Amino acid sequence: MHRTLLLVSGVLLAAACGDAKNMFVAKGKVAARAGDLTLTPERLAGILSGPRGMRMTKDAAGYVTSLWVDYALFAQAAADGKLPRDSASAAQALWPELAELRTTHWHDTLVARRPAADPSALDSLYAGDEVRVFQHILFGAGQNAPPPAKAGARKQAEAALGRIKGGADFGKLASELSADPGSKAENGYLPPARRGQFVPAFDSAGWALAPGGMSGVVETQFGYHIIRRPALADVRERLTAFLGQRGGQKSDSTYMEQLAKDSKLEVAKNAPTDMKAAVQNPEASRTSRKELTTFKGGKLTVAEYLKWVRALPPPYVAQLRVANDSALRQFARVLSLNLLLLRQADSAKVNVTPDEWKQLYARYTESVDSLRADMGFTAADTALPDSAVAAKISQYFDGLVAGKVRMRPVPSALGTLLRERGDFRVDEVGVSRAFELAQAETAKNDSTRGPSAGPGMQPAPGGPPVPGHPPTPAQPDSAEAGSAQ
Repeated sequence: MHRTLLLVSGVLLAAACGDAKNMFVAKGKVAARAGDLTLTPERLAGILSGPRGMRMTKDAAGYVTSLWVDYALFAQAAADGKLPRDSASAAQALWPELAELRTTHWHDTLVARRPAADPSALDSLYAGDEVRVFQHILFGAGQNAPPPAKAGARKQAEAALGRIKGGADFGKLASELSADPGSKAENGYLPPARRGQFVPAFDSAGWALAPGGMSGVVETQFGYHIIRRPALADVRERLTAFLGQRGGQKSDSTYMEQLAKDSKLEVAKNAPTDMKAAVQNPEASRTSRKELTTFKGGKLTVAEYLKWVRALPPPYVAQLRVANDSALRQFARVLSLNLLLLRQADSAKVNVTPDEWKQLYARYTESVDSLRADMGFTAADTALPDSAVAAKISQYFDGLVAGKVRMRPVPSALGTLLRERGDFRVDEVGVSRAFELAQAETAKNDSTRGPSAGPGMQPAPGGPPVPGHPPTPAQPDSAEAGSAQ
């Protein structure tokens, strides 16, 4: 369905299917509209000022407004029996997961073509001074531990050291005794590390060990360690994986640089400015065809950029709001390379497997049904009047504000699909008015509301109902990174 976007006095008005009723609504009278449902500034202010502990910011006001639009569009689709459950609609709503799987499969084909690592490189790595693999057993006693606790931990470490010298298996003792849960699960093994990655006392003792050697009791701020440098035969697989990962990262970097060069990828001069503006006011930019990058046979537009942004977790979007021009240019470049990789996957006819699609589709339909039930809709609720739909949305938000309902946001890609198919608009003047009203109400409530007030909006446990967000930044493999560093 084509849309006509009209800019009137700087306010975006979305007209769907020739419906021009929004053109005659005075600015500031509504904060948002979805179909025939409206969110008034007063109602939005009530939502914003209700939860305890909610930071009163304009970004928060914009987030809640966007949330209301998603819920309203979802509720109207549920009431009309038009929730996108067919496979074609599911594929549109699941595009982030599908894109990730397809690029992963394509990457796997690239990795399979790479030559195996030279065995001599493994010997050189082990014998060299660049990387080491250690085993350790930690007997925990932090810096602030009382003297008796420290003495007890040292005594345990000395007893374990005696057992190892008497022939006990180091790895078995590590799995039984170590206070470092990460390495304990790996028979005491720490990931391959470069010199300087551990705290000084641990680092010095470890790097002084000959192959197969073992330290005495080593004290750090985490407690007392026994450190072993395993023989090459014991760590061959771990170092092989390390070499493969390091070589893979280098190969990936080289491949992407060549892909960018061959595709004549260029980032537009004004891309950072346009990206910032789009994130600050996404509704005004969601159909923008401004070019952020160009490459052979394609381009990254502001609209395409926003599509990817909506698939990101909120913390990532917050980072984009304050990112410098260099970071934004790099982000535009990465997104463009993603598009090029997807194009290569298409050319190679790389797709998800039937089992992968079956699992994705099942999770998607289950999440849609769960959210519909959470909002109070049943299978019998079809062709409900707008008043009934509005009542369900109001009741749902009342539950969120009171902390009686866990917030379950409409998944970003599904929200995008509903917005593409629905009729909605956000009035920034109305949102600003709601923010001002909420500030005044919050100031008044802070002096009268007791500590027994509800906890406010609470996110649902776990991830969003439909997956689709990129992985969060990698966490340390285990706690040993902290205990040994």
